[in-house]
Amino acid sequence: MFELICKAFIKDYRNTEDPLVREKYGTVFSMISIFCNILMVVLKLIISFITNSISIRADALNNLSDVGSNLATLFGFRLSNKHPDSDHPYGHGRMEYVAGMVVSFLILLVAFEAIKESILKIISPNSLNFTYASLAALLVSILIKLFMAYMNGKASKAIDSPTLKAASQDSVNDSLMTLATLVSLIFFYISGINIDAFVGLVVSLFVLKAGIEIFRDVLDTILGKAPDRELIHEIEADIMKHDGVLGVHDLILHDYGPGHKFMSLHAEVDASIPVMETHDMIDNIENELLEKYYILTSIHMDPIDTKDETANILREKVRAQVREINGSYNIHDFRIVRGTTHSNLVFDVLIPADDRISHEELKKKICEKVSQIDPSYKCVIQVDHSFV
Repeated sequence: MFELICKAFIKDYRNTEDPLVREKYGTVFSMISIFCNILMVVLKLIISFITNSISIRADALNNLSDVGSNLATLFGFRLSNKHPDSDHPYGHGRMEYVAGMVVSFLILLVAFEAIKESILKIISPNSLNFTYASLAALLVSILIKLFMAYMNGKASKAIDSPTLKAASQDSVNDSLMTLATLVSLIFFYISGINIDAFVGLVVSLFVLKAGIEIFRDVLDTILGKAPDRELIHEIEADIMKHDGVLGVHDLILHDYGPGHKFMSLHAEVDASIPVMETHDMIDNIENELLEKYYILTSIHMDPIDTKDETANILREKVRAQVREINGSYNIHDFRIVRGTTHSNLVFDVLIPADDRISHEELKKKICEKVSQIDPSYKCVIQVDHSFV
């Protein structure tokens, strides 16, 4: 079913890195979700008035908020592909994340309202009316929500969309909440005991939890969470395939929304190769990364004197000493500035983003270790925190 919908409505649907294809995915599956949710709002409101069930009414309101969420997602995808302008030179890709934030706010709003109504009904209980029609309608509702969860889940994986992933999870939550409502109705039919308001409260708390989780996930993306490790490793591997590249470091990936990513990095290159030849290789790498990952990349060349055996041996000794301090530390941009009385070892030390060690303390430890190799070696160290 998913494949058929993609083939019918999304041109070149396999090219999921293309922003236009992403927009089509968002549009098509948001429209499907809007239609399904409107159908269920009408269905559940009718059932809630027939059965006088507060939990079904809370579920209907949740589906109504889902319509708003789907609309926010739809407009988010459409606006995110808007062409850059003078005020937004990096494009409007983060509108998709803003749409996810709107989704979470709507879910939270409905949750608080449903909690309030459930508590009032616990204080002043109402009676229920059981009908087989309402039972059938709730079962249909569960099946529709599971269908929506499947479709949005497949679409979110296809284009790596946090907004569609949130929509899929929301549909799973809705199906579970409708199931809880169904159980309360059957329990009333069998026992005559009305637990509807209590189930409504549990359903509402479940909606609240889902809203908080979606809000947190989208907020992490907007704040700038670390890029996917597998993606970074794949990018580094692609760069290292080029014979002229000796190493990669200082990689920074800026996320301005899907299809709007910018990256900078340093590539260590052989200093003996003519600079124009190396520059041509770097240009080719930047173009390859843009074509494969849709990431606009700027690469800084760091020349390495591979024929200086002393520097090569000393670099590895210093790297080993730094890793004795912490196995996750590494060095780069190593060079020797030789003098008559002493030699300066100039290099950068890369440490994890969350490492809280004092930079001065770390420099002191490294200098003490290096002096054990030769007291005439003086260290000039720059400490960098990793951005990946």
